[in-house]
Amino acid sequence: MREELPPNQDIIFTQQIDKVMQGRGGAVNKPRRLVSSAAVIFWHLLALVALNLWLLRLLGYISPPW
Repeated sequence: MREELPPNQDIIFTQQIDKVMQGRGGAVNKPRRLVSSAAVIFWHLLALVALNLWLLRLLGYISPPW
């Protein structure tokens, strides 16, 4: 009778690290891009302006442009 051993987590971890480091199996390591804080603040302000314009139009203070 054959008895199967449970998978060895250390070996699986090592194989996964090797696969990522060598680029096998379609896994590609891409470097992360740093986003400046000015860009994040700009996007937040742009979203805030858009929400304010939507609310003013909803309340009837601004007529639709069409």
